[in-house]
Amino acid sequence: MKLHPILMSSAACLLVGGLSLATSPTALAGSARPDGSFLSVSLPGTPSDESGVRDTLVGDIHHNTLSSDAGDAELSITASVLPGAVTALTTDDMLYRKARRELVGNYSGSVNGWSECEHAGHECRKLRYSTNDGRKGMARMYLSDDVLVIVNAVYTADEAKARKFLASAR
Repeated sequence: MKLHPILMSSAACLLVGGLSLATSPTALAGSARPDGSFLSVSLPGTPSDESGVRDTLVGDIHHNTLSSDAGDAELSITASVLPGAVTALTTDDMLYRKARRELVGNYSGSVNGWSECEHAGHECRKLRYSTNDGRKGMARMYLSDDVLVIVNAVYTADEAKARKFLASAR
């Protein structure tokens, strides 16, 4: 299952639907950065990319996801550019909790760990979860200005590969 999480919230925890569109990633020497992201990661091979725009009552939400597989691990980075009204009407904690619910919900999973962190010079949230098909997942979520970036790895056995991927965020 590839992730296409568009994770945002308004004061009323507005849920949105979307339309997928194709786009190309911005590639930096040895790294991949989805459009709109302030972080890049090391993704093996040629990453697949998906983008879209979700129309909400408070404005359009643009999202871009780059993903690839590495052995038994699914690796992805998603950047969601949120309307200013969303970030003005909610707290960072509300946005992070909404993102966590949607990400874990994409796998019908359960949260195993949730904590504050700092990585690559940014405050973030670290998530560990289990999926309904027996896999494990770990993610870091970053919020800066009106952009939410989620670096996510889902794996069966190779936790080291997932950790290395999350650590590659710069």
